Amino acid sequence: MFYIVQRIYEVSMRCFGVLFIITSLQVISGRIALLVIDVQNCFLPTGSLPVNDGDQVIPVINGIRQQYDNLFSLVVFSQDWHCSDHISFASQHDGKNSYSTTILQYDNTGKLCESTCDVQYNLTQVLWPDHCIKNTTDAEFAVNVTRSNTDVIVKKGYHCKIDSYSAFFDNGGFSQTELDVKLKEKDIKSVIITGLALDYCVFYTAKDAKRLGYNVYVVQDATRGVEEGTTVSAVREMKDQGINIVQSSEMSRVMQQLTSAGILLRYSVYPWYISVIGITHILLYH
Repeated sequence: MFYIVQRIYEVSMRCFGVLFIITSLQVISGRIALLVIDVQNCFLPTGSLPVNDGDQVIPVINGIRQQYDNLFSLVVFSQDWHCSDHISFASQHDGKNSYSTTILQYDNTGKLCESTCDVQYNLTQVLWPDHCIKNTTDAEFAVNVTRSNTDVIVKKGYHCKIDSYSAFFDNGGFSQTELDVKLKEKDIKSVIITGLALDYCVFYTAKDAKRLGYNVYVVQDATRGVEEGTTVSAVREMKDQGINIVQSSEMSRVMQQLTSAGILLRYSVYPWYISVIGITHILLYH
């Protein structure tokens, strides 16, 4: 009898150890990704397409990383990476000024209709100053944003004939970046989105993430918009679509919520552990 009880106790303790390790890993990894959208020189106040107060997102993003980096399974930096003659540049459209709009037409394969073709898609394109041209200092990441050699870089906007606000897809949805694949490889369920600009690249990234089934949080004070009107409407639309708009001051609550399943699972092991100890003690010594 003593031997049987002792074996039950030993097996139970081993199971408890394995369960504790598994649930600890779940809490630590959390299956959460931090997305840092286009924090590049081109969008800072001294850049070619400055976002008002764009540099002010950097200390907020750095603070989030410093405090919660161990809870992120993945950190992704998206990088606008344009051809010098990119279709979104006002300089490529005669008689057009920066921040005006034009209609771009595409066939069913996503090819730009520059002459006669079977038009299937009409996309409204904001025309921007030349910016984030690949292999230039302007396109590099801000020097003071915290980065690690384990971070993933996802380039976007590199197709010369179509723009890409979202870090997932081009503006017509004709092609996609590697972002969704990278997130699924890590079994990511929730994304925390920061960066520039709130009313364009952050907005479209958040919408695509939601559509792809991710649990989405946008940290509002870790972003800035191009214009007040489009920023207000972007925030309203994101809320309407079930995207969580939070402040960095709420990140403690957010991270606790996102990891609470693992925490609850871990602590649910303890009553079982105490019961095994108690029953074993009674059988052995009474």
